[in-house]
Amino acid sequence: MATVIAAAMGGVYALTAEAAVTCAPSVFKRQMFANTSFSGTPLTTDCDSAIDQDWGTDAPAPGLPDDRFGVRWSVTRDFGSGGPFTLTVSGRGGGVRVYLDGHLRIDLRGDAPTPFATPGGSAGASPAGSAGGSAGGSPLATAVPATVPVSVSVSVSESVDVTVPPGRHTLRVDYVHRRGAAEVAFTAVPLSLAGTVTPPPR
Repeated sequence: MATVIAAAMGGVYALTAEAAVTCAPSVFKRQMFANTSFSGTPLTTDCDSAIDQDWGTDAPAPGLPDDRFGVRWSVTRDFGSGGPFTLTVSGRGGGVRVYLDGHLRIDLRGDAPTPFATPGGSAGASPAGSAGGSAGGSPLATAVPATVPVSVSVSVSESVDVTVPPGRHTLRVDYVHRRGAAEVAFTAVPLSLAGTVTPPPR
C-alpha cells in the first residue's frame, strides 16, 4: 500500500515509488533516482509546486545517496496564447538540463571538466535554444565518469528566451548531482515579466 505524507508547507506530497502519482495542473511531478542516469524505478515520486531546492550536502530523501543521484521534474501546462517566455535555471554540485516538448533548451554541465558525451562517444550536446536535443539524448551522467575528480563548489546558471506556441506544452528539468552541496532552481515566466521576477540564486 502506498504511503502518502502531506508536507505542512510548500504543497509537496511524498509518495512511495510504486504509487501512481497524479499531480495538479501546473504542478511538477518529481522523480528521484539513486543514480545519475535516471535508470530503473525512481526511489521516490511526488508533486512539487516549484523547483527551488537547497539540500546542502545531505541526501534529498531517505534511501538516496549523498552524492551521485538524479532528480527529474516534469509538467504539462497550459501556456495560454503562448508567446516569448524566459526559462531560467541554476544549479550547484552537478549539471542541469531543461527540455521543452522534448527539445533541449538549456544544457549546463556544471562542474564537469569536459562537455557531455553523446552515445557515440563524441563530446558535446545540442546548444541551448536549438531543437536538436531530445528527451532521448545522452544522459547527464556521461559527463563525468566516477574516476574523474570534480569541483565541489561550482555554481552555474543560464537564462534563455523561447517562443512557446499557444496551448499545452511539456517542461522537463533534469538535475544530476555529483558531489558537494546540491542546489537547483528553475522558473519559466513570460518575457514581459522576466525583469520583475527574482531569478534563482547563482
